[in-house]
Amino acid sequence: MAVPSLPKVKLCQDIEFTYTDSGAPDTDNYMTFILVHGHTYHAGVFQKLGPLAKSSSVRIICVNRREYTGSTPHTPEELGVYQAGNDAERTTLMNGEGVNLALCIESIIYEQKLGHVALVGWSLGNTFTLAVMASIPSLPDDSKKRLQKSIKTFILWDPPSHALGIEDPPNPYVPLYDMTILDDTGVSTALARGQEFGKWVESYFSHPAFTEKEKKGSHNEKDLDRKIHGNPSRPPTFYDLPFPELLAMVDFSVGDKCDTILTEPTFNHVVEGIVDKALFEPKTREAWGHPKVAYMWGEANPWNVPWAAWNIQERVKNAQGNAPITFHAIDGANHFVMWDDEKKALGVLIQCTKA
Repeated sequence: MAVPSLPKVKLCQDIEFTYTDSGAPDTDNYMTFILVHGHTYHAGVFQKLGPLAKSSSVRIICVNRREYTGSTPHTPEELGVYQAGNDAERTTLMNGEGVNLALCIESIIYEQKLGHVALVGWSLGNTFTLAVMASIPSLPDDSKKRLQKSIKTFILWDPPSHALGIEDPPNPYVPLYDMTILDDTGVSTALARGQEFGKWVESYFSHPAFTEKEKKGSHNEKDLDRKIHGNPSRPPTFYDLPFPELLAMVDFSVGDKCDTILTEPTFNHVVEGIVDKALFEPKTREAWGHPKVAYMWGEANPWNVPWAAWNIQERVKNAQGNAPITFHAIDGANHFVMWDDEKKALGVLIQCTKA
């Protein structure tokens, strides 16, 4: 499939990032949301937000991470570290990913003359936006100043526990790791697992933790469904989308290269370090000028999204005011609320900047 013509920024290391842009609204004072996508689904997954942006006096810019839709692939050496590096090598790699994405965002801010910016990670994209946050000591001084001046809010949107280095509860399940999923020839392939993952992550789950009155607020992992037995009244988001249209917003080839390994237990310690530095080290918040940090998540997501939210809520509570985060639970929303109810999604994003 031909790569669509998208605006791009080029860093001095010959690394390019492509992005989509809703354009500036008809007002001088507006908020720009810069969104970073997750596993498999690239910037195209946010396309329904764009037409709503100008009437809401906001701007929506969606960056394609490396390997996706015209952005620069990783080198063989970098992919080797993803797949088999030790913790020190992977920590260095992820700091570099954070620096590169930060410089990309700085370039977009400069070229588009943006004012106030909210940086948003969605799904696995949270690992990378938190790496941006954690990378500030490694940025050039001029870049720090420009980013500090513009980025006023960081938003975590539907991070699964695997994107935050959080240990699984008993009996976890994610189709990406299920080697019993076979293709039409009876072989377990990344493509077959990726397609089954798509059905799973697009579904609406009816977790007892949110649907049964007596269990609300319990934060008990036993009240989270692992597999789809959920809400038959709400089919998966893209169940009736023509396959060519789905292909315009996904890339099934990236997972096995670098994305899936990032969510596996061997990477947990590295990712946990990013989360600790970004969210729970006061020096990081201070270096960014004490921005707002918000966390939005849908209650009909797969189990690993509420599991992550509960974990971070508990850590914020234990930090006793030293790591403020506002939480915004979205009743009835699945992982693709930006597609099924784009007005609600944009409304919660805007609310996160005001809380």
